[in-house]
Parts: sequence; structure tokens; C-alpha cells
Amino acid sequence: MSKILKILQFPHPALFTPCYEVPKEGFNAELIKNLDAMWDTMIDAEGLGLAANQVGLFDKMFVMRGPLGYFDKLYFVNPKITWESSDKSTITEGCLSAPGEFLSLGRSNTVIVKYQDEKGVSKERFFTGVHAVCVLHEIEHLNGVSFMQHDSIPKKMRKELAKKWDVV
Repeated sequence: MSKILKILQFPHPALFTPCYEVPKEGFNAELIKNLDAMWDTMIDAEGLGLAANQVGLFDKMFVMRGPLGYFDKLYFVNPKITWESSDKSTITEGCLSAPGEFLSLGRSNTVIVKYQDEKGVSKERFFTGVHAVCVLHEIEHLNGVSFMQHDSIPKKMRKELAKKWDVV
């Protein structure tokens, strides 16, 4: 088991800091060590996904439990949504950086994401339901955006969340 990392909570500035693309030479043992530590941290916190800036790292990467659960370890480096459905899901989502906060957002129910695995191999995958929502949530994190700032939240509620969590 790798080291458990500290999960940063709102309003930590790292959560609003966009992450950087990992260059070809960045796929190395340190990157894999960081992804493994992120995975162990996410599992320890009983999460579904975890983005790098949630633990103070700034490589554009996240980890997620796949559809098969604990044993379906997915590492996404330099992820990009290549397609998302127009049909929306209102799955209630939480965030490890905002314990106890749960929101039902209008997110695409199906996505295709192109990414690299921990070895730099390019991949493309299709996700639906909670896993599509998780991919979108984590990519927002990587772009420095909180789920509490999502456009589908009514303006009044966004203001209340901003005040509660000190989120701009």
C-alpha cells in the first residue's frame, strides 16, 4: 500500500488551480507512485474518484473506480471528453473535498473520454451513469472548477454554497 495523501478541502486554493498536461517524458515511476497514492487515498476515503489537485498535485490526472468496483482501478492522465450525450443525469454527487455536501447536477449521462494510462498509452473509453458523472466531475476539478459552481445549480443556491464553502 502506498502513502495516504491529505485530501484538501474547500476553500483551499489548490482546488481552484488548473492542472498541467503531462508531457511524454513525465510518464515515469514518480507519476505511477503518485497515481497509486491517489488510488489508495481515494479507497481509504471511500470515494469513487479523486483528482490530482485535491491532494495538492498539479499533473492533469485522476483516479476512479471502474464499473467493476474496487478491483477496476482506472488511471486517467491528460483526459479529454471527446463526446457527451445531450441526455442529462441528475445523480446525486458528493466530493471528497466538501465532506457532507451532496448535489444533484444536470450532467451528461454518457461520455467518451480520451486519455493516457499511467504508462502513456493512449486510450478511449465510454462511460454511462454514475461513472460518466464521475469523469465529468473529476475533469472539472482538473480545470480548477468546483461542482458547487456548476451551471445547473440555481443562482441563489450557488450563492449560498459560495458563502458556506468560501467558493468564488
